[in-house]
Amino acid sequence: MNDVLLNEKQRKALREIIDSEPGFKAQGIVGEFIDLWLVSEVLVKKLIMYQKGDNELPMNWQWTQIGPALKHFGITYEEQKIRPAFSGDRKAKRGMKSARVLRNSYLHSLSKSDRSEIESRKNELIPLLKYWKQVIDCAI
Repeated sequence: MNDVLLNEKQRKALREIIDSEPGFKAQGIVGEFIDLWLVSEVLVKKLIMYQKGDNELPMNWQWTQIGPALKHFGITYEEQKIRPAFSGDRKAKRGMKSARVLRNSYLHSLSKSDRSEIESRKNELIPLLKYWKQVIDCAI
């Protein structure tokens, strides 16, 4: 495989995202989850954008685009951690929803049950989103 390197401008943009603090974590577990989600989502969307050579973040992205983007730039990651973080499968059962689905359903519908799931799965979801931030941090 012929890996492509991120250029200096791309690395700088990713670094700024990694170092950013959206500011929701002061609101407790759900706020910390939202902070980490926002950073993780923008990071993977940037990588998809860079891989495609686009100038704008993708609005309608699929979780299946993440692996190829990471591989394109030679970024090492655990493949089994993509789906639980970024899958858009809204039919997943309680306790199996991805971080993306929980974020969407809570923020767009104020779903109390999804907020409760975020809180009850904090020991799984928070480290999962920190993992994606760390993977990209180590690669740049």
